Amino acid sequence: MTLIKNEQELREDMCEIARMMYDKGLICGPAGNISAKLADGTFLLTPSLFFKQRLTPDQLIIVDEQGNKVGSQTSANRDLQPTSETSMHLHTYQNRPDVGAIVHAHPSFCVALSVAGKKIRPQVLTEAMLFLGDIGVADYKTPTTDDLGAEVGRLMRSHDCVLLPYHGVTVAGKDMWEACAKLEVLEQTAEICVLVEQLGGEKPLAQPHVKDMLKLRQDWGLAKKSDTNLLDY
Repeated sequence: MTLIKNEQELREDMCEIARMMYDKGLICGPAGNISAKLADGTFLLTPSLFFKQRLTPDQLIIVDEQGNKVGSQTSANRDLQPTSETSMHLHTYQNRPDVGAIVHAHPSFCVALSVAGKKIRPQVLTEAMLFLGDIGVADYKTPTTDDLGAEVGRLMRSHDCVLLPYHGVTVAGKDMWEACAKLEVLEQTAEICVLVEQLGGEKPLAQPHVKDMLKLRQDWGLAKKSDTNLLDY
């Protein structure tokens, strides 16, 4: 069930999470963006080209389902525009009514694997199999375009995490804290994949053990149709 807090709480959480993402090196400069669903069906987003670690609650922006800036404006956000990646957020919400928040970041190990043509394999970490499931990989699309938004939205129908080659990742959750937690686990998993390659390659976990993790994921109500991809080697 999607958790929707009151608007002020969401604004404060969004600023805190933006600072956490910056402090952990998941975003840098003006990169990255966050959104959350509001109770009235509109969406709270971070502004475009703004250093997220410096955000204040009154600088966040509300948009409708078409991405139009709506709601009361403040002196702090009047001249700001919603993130240029608004399309990927809106396409995801349209395709996933259960999603309450989305984070988009540029974590280094995730991006490095995509540039090398390598997959992020949740099979290297039990926590990743349980909480992330299969990682969707988008076809390359130019950032900020609706083509990219539609591609992310398509993959989000059956995934919670989507890797954008040469770009970053987009992660969905029932709320911002869940989405942020998945983002951190995703980057840790990517780092483990890189380390495993440096150590000579993966010794795959036996399929019965992977199936046990997928059964646990199903029991916890986290399963997606794409989970069966974790059984492919």
